[in-house]
Amino acid sequence: MLLSFKADVFQKLISGQKIYEHRRVFPNEPIEAYLYVSSPVKAIQGIMHLSNRINIESWKEQYSYDKDALLRIDSYLSQHKYAMEINDFQNTNAISLTQLRMDIPGFVVPQMYYFIDDSYLLKYLKEHLRNESPFITNDFSEIKSTQICKT
Repeated sequence: MLLSFKADVFQKLISGQKIYEHRRVFPNEPIEAYLYVSSPVKAIQGIMHLSNRINIESWKEQYSYDKDALLRIDSYLSQHKYAMEINDFQNTNAISLTQLRMDIPGFVVPQMYYFIDDSYLLKYLKEHLRNESPFITNDFSEIKSTQICKT
């Protein structure tokens, strides 16, 4: 999958602050996602693995004791339906939009995401992306109410 991110959200992945990915629509299966970072970066940079799709609405009952969490959940529900655990993240070198369009005619920037299984793009990314930072792994064994629906 190729997922699109805003640059400020991508920085939260790099710092380890972002442990869930929230979307209106998401498949219910483990995902390897390559990350397109929008302006001003305009490049594919990073890989993450997602799993355990959660209906955000279910968190209302789970975290009913935390008024602030309930407010964040309601706010997220206005634009998102699901959260997926970001199991791990690896920052990589950046492949610029200009380079992608030169090397892959017809390359399209994802509005949200699209699947790249068995595509030339996937083969290209596997050949050209290199790890550039320590691997970040998230542990979901004890999630606190303060960790959900964070911007």
